[in-house]
Amino acid sequence: AVLGQINLAFRNKGGGFPRGTLNTILDSLDGSGATHRSNDKYFYSGEYRPTAKAALAPSTFLIPQWSTAAGQYTGPNFMAAVNVPILCRSAPEMGFDNPDLVITDRSVVSGRPTLWNGYGLVSTQMYISALVFGGIALTLPPVRWWLRRKLQSYSYGGDPNGQVIVNAEAICAKRNDRTATAQLTVPGEAGIYATGLFAAATANALYQAVNGGGGTSAASLPPAGFHTPVAALHDVRPGLLVDSLTSLGATVQIKGIDGKPIRSKL
Repeated sequence: AVLGQINLAFRNKGGGFPRGTLNTILDSLDGSGATHRSNDKYFYSGEYRPTAKAALAPSTFLIPQWSTAAGQYTGPNFMAAVNVPILCRSAPEMGFDNPDLVITDRSVVSGRPTLWNGYGLVSTQMYISALVFGGIALTLPPVRWWLRRKLQSYSYGGDPNGQVIVNAEAICAKRNDRTATAQLTVPGEAGIYATGLFAAATANALYQAVNGGGGTSAASLPPAGFHTPVAALHDVRPGLLVDSLTSLGATVQIKGIDGKPIRSKL
């Protein structure tokens, strides 16, 4: 089966102000952000640029979208600008080579979906309206100056009681009734604790891969260079990366096309 679409829906419990994200946005508006030079190489194959461009189109940030993965309306995910290139790089590395791949990367911004809140539509539309208003305000230099000063004095130590839940859905290219689903649950809020868990799990998996631990061998060493964790580790040993994540408290549930639980190859 050819992978035709990947749908992601992120749900965060707990968390602080997105300081790093806002600083990146401010740098871009002030003209001091990173720029792509003519001799720079792309992180992923050129045939996937239309996929990335469609996934990051402005309309995806302005319109609520129904997510079958989450079962409700969802808003834009700011980290899509990072996640989408990673998926465009990792998909062909794992054998899901399809330049017509469709990717949606969304955030659940409402509570439990009910008829009274339009299954998340009301809260999502209010969230998007607030983002539009804030985006317009950031075009004003005094507002950007004020926000930078606030961010310089802002401090947040993280929330170990938070949680990040990612619902993923993979749909077959020729038969949209053939789907596989996965749910990843990570303890701790997204900004500090969950990010730290991912970093530690990746470092642990890489250590095992390089030093032959966990059933690896010299013949299955990860490639040299700059890669995503999935692209670097998926061929080393089945389950290496997922085992590292679950050993630190994450949970992974995967259901294949037939609805039966299966084990991840990552």
